[in-house]
Amino acid sequence: MVRDEPAPPEASPDPAEASPDPHPGGAPRELTLRAVLVGCGIGALLAAGNVYTSIKTGYIDGGSISAAIMGFTFFAIFRRRGSRPYSPAENNITQTTAASAAVMSFVLGAGGPLSALTLMGKTYPGSLLVLWTMGLGVLGILLAVSLRNKLIVVEDLPFPTGTATAEVIETIHAARDSALHRARLLSLAGLASMYVAWFREGPSGLIPQMWAPAITIGGMAAANLSIGVAWSPLLASTGILMGLRGAASMLLGAAITWLVIAPRLVHAGLVTTVDYSAFVSWLVWPAIGTMLPSAFLPLILDWRSSWRSVRDLSSLVRARAPGALRPQQLVPFHKTLFALCVAVLVVVVHATFAMHPLVTLAALAISVVTGGICARAAGETDFAPVGQLGTAMQLGFGAKSAPNAIVAGGISMGTSSQISQTLWAFKAGKRLHASPRAQVIAQIIGALVGALVVVPVYFVVIRAYQLGSEAMPATSAVTWKATAEAVHGGLASLPKSGPPAAAIGIALGTILTLLGRTRLARFLPSPTALGIAFLMPASLTITIFLGATAAALFRRRWPRTAEESLTSAAAGGVAGESIMGVIVAALIAFGII
Repeated sequence: MVRDEPAPPEASPDPAEASPDPHPGGAPRELTLRAVLVGCGIGALLAAGNVYTSIKTGYIDGGSISAAIMGFTFFAIFRRRGSRPYSPAENNITQTTAASAAVMSFVLGAGGPLSALTLMGKTYPGSLLVLWTMGLGVLGILLAVSLRNKLIVVEDLPFPTGTATAEVIETIHAARDSALHRARLLSLAGLASMYVAWFREGPSGLIPQMWAPAITIGGMAAANLSIGVAWSPLLASTGILMGLRGAASMLLGAAITWLVIAPRLVHAGLVTTVDYSAFVSWLVWPAIGTMLPSAFLPLILDWRSSWRSVRDLSSLVRARAPGALRPQQLVPFHKTLFALCVAVLVVVVHATFAMHPLVTLAALAISVVTGGICARAAGETDFAPVGQLGTAMQLGFGAKSAPNAIVAGGISMGTSSQISQTLWAFKAGKRLHASPRAQVIAQIIGALVGALVVVPVYFVVIRAYQLGSEAMPATSAVTWKATAEAVHGGLASLPKSGPPAAAIGIALGTILTLLGRTRLARFLPSPTALGIAFLMPASLTITIFLGATAAALFRRRWPRTAEESLTSAAAGGVAGESIMGVIVAALIAFGII
């Protein structure tokens, strides 16, 4: 339950508050070597796959539930006779480590800011990018530690993903058959997804990228307008996880874009080549206009929540309630480590991106505020607007250069991503009576492992696939790049008819955002989903919609078993194709295929 005012500390007791270790005297072991190592292994796979997924769709699976199921399955299969049973407490450490690593593709900015800089022709040393990613990840964890007492203990915000993860861990350890059923679904879906991806992306090419009907629209072939069905288990699985409303919103956006706007652009001479990249260079402006209100208006209209987010930051400096754990109890030398992260980031950002140290410090300071907003949003709604706030942050840093704006936004996105992930983990741990200190250690280990994985994988992916192409649309990166260039260059940098299109998009986004707060919300499209659809090939959007529709029909026919079955199958579908996509990219990059 969300409260306007925080409840007193005693209203929401936390078993961990009495001691950083709530299991004294040899009770359930948590931070075991096997739990951490398996978490690192699962996290490395998820982190690698999420680089591919975040670039292609702008969406990633946080991985906490998948990691919990995979960890349980691993020890169910490979447990040695006579060894200590794999406990729920250890599983919590496994999923904490894995999910921390999995989110590091967003901390790096693979799907947004870093890819936007790549589209601008910028290249950076991998070693410095690893330090950048580690610094942002650890800084986000330290900020989350400072916010834990306020949001998790005192206010006891829902953080639905964290609660769901804890429920899954409790369920699978209590009902072995249910756990193995979910594991089989995840594994089978993953293998099928890998199979499709290999025969689509691999040397045989047996499966086409998409099927397109043999029709013409406005004198242009449907295939040239990307109208068809993409053969992608990842996208169908994304539709399952997204839900029917979001997928239907995207389908509407695709219909408006590729059936109405695209042919008119060609006939008006605004686009001279019937090519996806040519269309996107114009479509990005109505897309940005449509999405901007959904990022800003909620902050204004929900000013009480925004104010509480700012007020939460006082917990970084003021005394805590009696008995509450201080950050120093969870992370030794918390303030020293915090200062070290800031110093490292200032130096690395200057060496990597040539940004002035004072500008970096300003971006880090504002990122503390945006991170607090994302933390509360994740707690109250389970949605952390890390990309939206990162994009919005560009508005204040683009005067000197477009890359500066992108890097500043990337700082906000990176820290906010890890703040949200850490608080989801804390919420799961609170329900499972876990040691917060053990979770912090697991979170930091996962972040370091994830940083070491996502940077080389990013270079492999961008070397094998052309960013901004129909096969790898990189919609978020295109938006980041266009926003930064518009902020730096002004209206003159926009293409002909771009400003009016953006204005129409802003008007549409504002209307939908305002009406979305009324009873009509369930009948209206999501402005964010509409904006994304403007930039995504229609074939990808159609596949997402088909996945969401199939899931809705399944839920209607088998409501009792649908949710856990669909979640597991979708997680496997996302993981299978994304991991195979990385494998194929590596084989292409090294000249093997």
